[in-house]
Amino acid sequence: MAPIQKHILPPNGAPGVSPLAPAAGPDVPQLHPKYRPDIDGLRSIAVGSVVIFHAFPEWFKGGFIGVDIFFVISGFLISLIIFNNLEHERFSILDFYVRRVKRIFPALMTVMIVCAVAGGVILFADEYGQLGKHLLGGSTFISNILFWRESGYFDNSAETKPLLHLWSLAIEEQFYLFWPLLLAFVWKRKWGFLRIVGMIALVSFVINLHLVDHDQTAAFYSPFARFWELMVGGTLAYINLHRPDLNARGKQLQSWMGLALLVTGFVLLNGDRSFPGWWALLPCVGTFLLLSAGPGAWFNRKVLASKPMVGIGLISYPLYLWHWPLLSFATIIAGQTAPQQWRLLAVVVAVLLAWGTFLFIERPLRHARGVRIVWTLLVVNVVVGLAGGVIYHNGGFPQRPINEKLDYLARSDVFNGSRNSDGSCTRLNHLDPVNEEVCLSNSATPQILFVGDSHVMALHSAIFSRQLALPSIMVAGHACRVYPNLPYKPANVRRWSNNCTAIAQQAIAVGQQFPSIRTVVISGAYPRGNLDLPSQYKVNDHALSQREAFLSGYGALIESFLAQGKQVVFVADVPFLKLDPHACVNRFGAGPMRECAFSRAEHDEIRKAYDAAVNELRQLHPKATVFDPVELFCSATQCQAKIDGAYLYNDDQHISLAASKYLLQSMQRDGLLPFRPGQ
Repeated sequence: MAPIQKHILPPNGAPGVSPLAPAAGPDVPQLHPKYRPDIDGLRSIAVGSVVIFHAFPEWFKGGFIGVDIFFVISGFLISLIIFNNLEHERFSILDFYVRRVKRIFPALMTVMIVCAVAGGVILFADEYGQLGKHLLGGSTFISNILFWRESGYFDNSAETKPLLHLWSLAIEEQFYLFWPLLLAFVWKRKWGFLRIVGMIALVSFVINLHLVDHDQTAAFYSPFARFWELMVGGTLAYINLHRPDLNARGKQLQSWMGLALLVTGFVLLNGDRSFPGWWALLPCVGTFLLLSAGPGAWFNRKVLASKPMVGIGLISYPLYLWHWPLLSFATIIAGQTAPQQWRLLAVVVAVLLAWGTFLFIERPLRHARGVRIVWTLLVVNVVVGLAGGVIYHNGGFPQRPINEKLDYLARSDVFNGSRNSDGSCTRLNHLDPVNEEVCLSNSATPQILFVGDSHVMALHSAIFSRQLALPSIMVAGHACRVYPNLPYKPANVRRWSNNCTAIAQQAIAVGQQFPSIRTVVISGAYPRGNLDLPSQYKVNDHALSQREAFLSGYGALIESFLAQGKQVVFVADVPFLKLDPHACVNRFGAGPMRECAFSRAEHDEIRKAYDAAVNELRQLHPKATVFDPVELFCSATQCQAKIDGAYLYNDDQHISLAASKYLLQSMQRDGLLPFRPGQ
């Protein structure tokens, strides 16, 4: 979060009396509100709740609403400053942005530079490359857009992204880019401020409600679904300036009601709620009421304005910036959720770093005079962003020594979740892939057709390797259920899987077009969870369950290929790895970080419903062969991510080149795939 200068209204915003005083210094043209210590106290609640939630989510599941508290505070302060300066003809857009640079950049650049250096020592190439992209996103304030686009099928755990928390700062800065310009435009045309605030708040809130039902990730990261929260603060700013009579009474009641709404939000909200949505009104209205109550209300005066609360509030911005990278790096190093002692230490260190940053970097630079410091900060920001771009462009510099620990990622021919059609289908088979389809081939007369999602794509390097060189064609789609008879456009997956039905139908057409294809291999990620719950597939307005869709969709695909006279092999999915394979590696020593395995009993319990559905599919389509690779990965007691020194996974679900060869060779030995001549 980015709390601005610690200023706000005096205790009494009486009508006819300007609550603002000219800022000190001849080179500062704008008016700024007087300091209200209870605002810093409210910031301490916001940052404290976020830090505790991130460090100990098992204790404080609703702490994430601290971000929404920050949004309302920021909207209130910024709108108050702009409204009053415009009305007094003192507003300078240049001065406004100069102050933003001096307020935001010192602590932000410090944290980002430290993360870049630490990442170069701690992170593997794929992780460091991603951090480079996030450094670029942080310096350009588009982090929320990047994380929005990253979320989904191939996304790594949020806990392993050291700069994930910059999404909220990006939303605030996007707001600051357009809000002063819009208000200046409105003021010149003599339009009412309250009207434009209300219109933006209403449109944004409606977008929020729509997205939370259709794409919750978009609702969380989209600025258009979040601006209404800042407008809640903007509404209070207008009231304090022009209609103080509306909130002049019941200050004590306002304060207690605001506190009650915040406490209710902390207690009721958790990751299972559709958030923001209607639920975000709890922290936003609660913050509105606490701000509206003013510094004279008992809770504001005695609790929020107390020295400990104000002390944390003063460092709330650098504390927000420091806490998450420390927790994230702790998780990365531990290879799993870090022990409580580590997390507690990370919080203590974050507080110390925040105070140091505030005292020795943030405060001196914010009050430094002259334009040189502004240009220096801008140059540093550009350099950090360019450095991030270089790191990303170079794939995280895999030549760094630490990457030698990851033999499976050091190979250039390993599927990485982003491979697209390379033109081989058009060149060899004269096929034009449909939208979103991944079509790959190594033969003009393929004998095997592979159909599925990215779990099939993960076999690509092994299928086309010199060792196997199976004459094949692959038709697949990211995150796709290749059901040819069940049209489906999922609401919660962006960029991929919007054309799965067409991809499945294209695969059937490919089988028909090439008589040389004798075997069709079908596979895909299994639907986890309760398969009896409704899916988003419908037949005659009847919502199918996950199990019904699985049996109907794959059944139609199997029967289509059987009708063409093909041998059909349905490959049950590989075990879902309950850990990141990176966690198996000791980043600072020679020994393993942790056992690279998990319980077979746990695996069987997770897959119980899926295995039952696969057995039912086998019974419904007895002419097809079902190949279950679980025994290749699991013994009687445990499932492994590493066998004989070879990693079997690239992430928690996509198998490596070594495992792909292992699986395909097992299918060859079982007579399900042909051997290459001479093998």
